[in-house]
Amino acid sequence: MLTAVIAAIEDENDRSLIESLYTDYYVLMLHKAQSMVRDRHAAEDVVESVMLRLIDRIELLRGCNRASVRSYLVTCVRNEAIDRMRREKKTQSLDDAEERLRKLPDESPQLDTSLIREEQIQAVIKALEALDDRERLALRMKYYDRMTEGEIARLFGMSRSGIRNVIDRARRHVGAQLQEGEWI
Repeated sequence: MLTAVIAAIEDENDRSLIESLYTDYYVLMLHKAQSMVRDRHAAEDVVESVMLRLIDRIELLRGCNRASVRSYLVTCVRNEAIDRMRREKKTQSLDDAEERLRKLPDESPQLDTSLIREEQIQAVIKALEALDDRERLALRMKYYDRMTEGEIARLFGMSRSGIRNVIDRARRHVGAQLQEGEWI
């Protein structure tokens, strides 16, 4: 499937860049994924997912040096592997969800609290989805990947103060979205 998607990229330079990233970094990405998910097929799926998402971020990658691209790819694979493990864990726990719900009392405050928490999480997800790609990626790198502003700035090809402005603006946008929904 991936080769068909890459072949369908209209711009020759974009297609060439994605093919080059795939051939140059496939082994590294696969090794990182496999060290996390512990299954060759799952690791291949992780790498494929990352490569498909890279097509949408081609502009970001085009201006990066080789070390930054390598670091970015490893981070993307790590994040995708973590997301995959979370989804699998969630699927496994869904099998037990009905049994756990039966054990809760009818008027359980725990249930109310967990529903409110889930609504809050959904509100944050919605607020993050409203951001543009650059702001969302910068926030993810800062808070989820725990990258420094300097590392993020290098990947984006910006100054530290420039990336700090992007992150601050993104945080304000998320805060405003949550405030509109009365979650703050």
